[in-house]
Amino acid sequence: MKASNASDPDRRLLWQAVWLTLAVWGLDAGFNIMPRVVGGDLKATTVVSLTTLSATGLALSPAVYLAVARLRARNAATRYAGLTLASLAAGAGVAAVDLTLGGWLRHLVDPAFAEPVGTKLAVRAVSNLLAYGWMFGLVGALYMMVNASRALVEHERQLADARTRAAEAENQATAARLAALRYQLNPHFLFNTLNAVSSAVITKRNDEAESMLEKLAGFLRVTLAADPEALIPLEDELATIQAYLEIESVRFRDRLGVDFSCPDELRGAVVPSFILQPLIENAVKHGVSRASAAVTIRLEVARDGDDLVVLVEDDAERLGEPAKGAGVGLNNIRQRLGALYGARGVLQTTARERGFLALVRLPLIQSLKARKARAA
Repeated sequence: MKASNASDPDRRLLWQAVWLTLAVWGLDAGFNIMPRVVGGDLKATTVVSLTTLSATGLALSPAVYLAVARLRARNAATRYAGLTLASLAAGAGVAAVDLTLGGWLRHLVDPAFAEPVGTKLAVRAVSNLLAYGWMFGLVGALYMMVNASRALVEHERQLADARTRAAEAENQATAARLAALRYQLNPHFLFNTLNAVSSAVITKRNDEAESMLEKLAGFLRVTLAADPEALIPLEDELATIQAYLEIESVRFRDRLGVDFSCPDELRGAVVPSFILQPLIENAVKHGVSRASAAVTIRLEVARDGDDLVVLVEDDAERLGEPAKGAGVGLNNIRQRLGALYGARGVLQTTARERGFLALVRLPLIQSLKARKARAA
């Protein structure tokens, strides 16, 4: 019953079996000797007999343990049949040792002691076989319980590991999906901006072209470097939108108006990075760029109970073309909100006779930075 190469769980199981074996046979010897001590009729030959029986039982227990261990993967009938045979064999071993080594030791300590013969000897042998066969059966059953407990713990550990791996895989899949959604930038904005820069260069408006490139570089540096899974303060998201609108204002000049409204106490609320910019871009692409008159894009932030509500709308005339509400950018936002907040992350859109309205609703979570600032 060595455990030098066993894993930690197997080593613990082995030591449980060792202490269990010592306890069973120690109690057996104690329960047999104590009444004789109390009764005052404890003899040397009795001590020799009981010690020999218990020591032999202790010595043969590892064989029963090994039999139980080898059969633990079999069905119940096979395990119990194997335990019965191993217990009877070990019991026969104890009976044989008692008749041989035990008899010699009893004669050694008391030469006058008369060993039973004939029928009495057979009865003693059978009694020891049955009694100690039952003891080995008890020990083996306890071994089976220890093994079953160990198997249950191992099964639970494997289930926990499997759940952990599944959760990690799900988190990685969610992170990959969020990253893919986060970097699904509408190329029209970049192409239109570069075309505007090209036009400015061709028409010798170099200062305008340089300003647009500078703003574009700053905008891309901020948006592409942001963590797709990060929650950022709303004021940082608004700053990103302002940087985007500064670029577009160079293109559209007086045709683009902006009206932002956000209470100071909500500027610290955390939102997914780059969650609002596609709404503004949608308003520019489908509203400002296609309208002949000036268009105002309004962004309003409010609190509704435990939710943060952000409203983005424009007042552009669509010139007979219906406003769109199912584009790539809007689907992107819906999927990200669903992945992060479940049913509490909502994007609602409404195409109106004049203009388009989009409403984002998500749980209101104040940033730690904002809480510390208010506490100070």
